[in-house]
Amino acid sequence: MTLENQGKKQQEIDLVFFSLSPQVLLQIGTGPVLLAMLGIRAYSELIESIGQSTEEILRGDRLPILPFPEPQKTHQINERIS
Repeated sequence: MTLENQGKKQQEIDLVFFSLSPQVLLQIGTGPVLLAMLGIRAYSELIESIGQSTEEILRGDRLPILPFPEPQKTHQINERIS
């Protein structure tokens, strides 16, 4: 083996049946990392929009006003029951 071939052989990563250079591994790994970053971004936007929707639903100005009985009426109702 010449020195040039030995240098190339040392740069490659030996697997069971074949060997890969670090550049090939970098190219293979770039796609999944970019997709994961896009997925995380979309997920965070989804969670933020769900939070805003929940906040809008639970905001008090759109809830109906519930008729609460006055304390005197409640006392009269309790007397009728007993």
